[in-house]
Amino acid sequence: MVTAQVTDNEACNALASHPGSRFFEIYVKGHLNSQWSDWLGGLQVRLLDSGEMILSGYLVDQAALMGVLNRLYNLNLTLLSVNSEIQPPLQPRMQPSDDASLA
Repeated sequence: MVTAQVTDNEACNALASHPGSRFFEIYVKGHLNSQWSDWLGGLQVRLLDSGEMILSGYLVDQAALMGVLNRLYNLNLTLLSVNSEIQPPLQPRMQPSDDASLA
C-alpha cells in the first residue's frame, strides 16, 4: 500500500484553486498552538504578543468558515474580526503595536 503525503503548500494551492475559495484572516483573543490547525480547517496559526492570534488561509466556502467560527465559539475564544480577500496579502498586516517599533 502506497500513501502520498501532502505538504501544507500543496494543500494551500489546492484550496486556492477551488472555484469558491477565499483567503481569510480571523483575529481571535487567546492563544492556541499550531496543533489545532487541522481541526480549524487547516488555517495557519500565528500568535501575537498581545495575547491574540491570527488564523489565516483558504476556506472553500461559507460553510467552511462557519465551521471554523463555530469551533472557536465552542472553545470559548473571543472573535475580534474576520477579513476576507480574493488573494492573500503579500506581506502580513502590521499590528498597531508594531507601529511603535518603527518610530
